[in-house]
Amino acid sequence: MLRYLLLSGLLAAGAGSAAAQNVATPPPPATTPATPLLPATAPAPVSQFRASTLALSMGWGAPYGWGLEYAYMVTPNVDVNAGMGIGVGGKIGVGARYYFHTDRAFTPYLGANLTRSGRVSNVTLTLDNEETQYSINPSGVLNLRGGFRWQPGHVGLSGTLGYGVVFTGDPVEYNPYYPAPSQRLRDVVDAISPGGIEISIGVHFGLGK
Repeated sequence: MLRYLLLSGLLAAGAGSAAAQNVATPPPPATTPATPLLPATAPAPVSQFRASTLALSMGWGAPYGWGLEYAYMVTPNVDVNAGMGIGVGGKIGVGARYYFHTDRAFTPYLGANLTRSGRVSNVTLTLDNEETQYSINPSGVLNLRGGFRWQPGHVGLSGTLGYGVVFTGDPVEYNPYYPAPSQRLRDVVDAISPGGIEISIGVHFGLGK
């Protein structure tokens, strides 16, 4: 009987000690899921072009002739422009250009212009003892163009090749009191009249900061 009581006491003491250890041991802290790191975003490219530009244009077949144009960047890559100048008669018009890389100093571009050329009257031309007189009526021209622009700072340069299509009919009228011109003389007059090949350069002045 005594042996049974001692065994029961030892078992009860062991159970109490285990329960005390369970109460004294705190539960492990809850773990918070790690926040994933977001990839770093690259800064937006900085345009080399000012929002507004004044330019001097010059060359053969340029939409504004030897003239002045104002351009405004309506998007980071597109400008709209308007200008006037002198060529074969006065010239005035509007246009747009798409620049491929405005975040670089050097970029190619594509563009188009609609221009109107003024009237030129009673021009006398002599070629190899052949003489004719002609007038050029006001005409509308669509210029399709492509080239490059180099804009390292406030002042930049551009070079352009293009072609002008007269969409208002042949503007040349020959004086009927002169002999009918030869094809060679007509080709010279056509080369001088609005439309045809463009080879031009421009000097661009950025406005503002």
